[in-house]
Amino acid sequence: MTKSIKLLLFLGVLAALSWGMYECKYYYSYYSDLKERPWAYSRDADAPLLVGKWQGRFTDPDGVAKKLALEIFVPTTDEERWEKAGRKSRRRRGSSARRNFDGIALVESKLGKETYELWGGVNKDDYHLFTLDFITDETKMLPINNFYINDSSPNSWRDDSMTLTLNFSYRRPDKSSFWSSSDPRFDKKVTVTLNRQKQ
Repeated sequence: MTKSIKLLLFLGVLAALSWGMYECKYYYSYYSDLKERPWAYSRDADAPLLVGKWQGRFTDPDGVAKKLALEIFVPTTDEERWEKAGRKSRRRRGSSARRNFDGIALVESKLGKETYELWGGVNKDDYHLFTLDFITDETKMLPINNFYINDSSPNSWRDDSMTLTLNFSYRRPDKSSFWSSSDPRFDKKVTVTLNRQKQ
């Protein structure tokens, strides 16, 4: 066997080992998520998960009827998982970080549209309980004083139903906030039920 053939065989073996390690990292990550993030991943395509699109209606502390649509993203997409598998080293994350998620929300009413980013985390002992923060897009404030969603807790979900307890922040068009201890509207919490939106 000539040296060039040996070299080609050696390179072929290296490439196969490298590809095998690449796939092993991907599937190790995937099966770890199936076990540690059952609220976000399942082998069953029809399994109810926290991730996905949800929709419901509520009335804010000013009595304005509003529609809430939110989407909770999977923590790691397939594309991101393959990308991470190709890296030589992975950053270690704490167990609490593996319970976190993000997403987006849109609130619509006669006043206009409110857009939000979402940040949340499931409970360590029961992933059907979770916290959720609504981050207002300050570049798109409504041209009228408004009760924006600030955060929500306690929250729960099961199957195709989600219940949020909304807390609010009163914001002016100039982005400043206001609160009055003598006005019960400013301490009001609103419970809203959302339903899963089928794809």
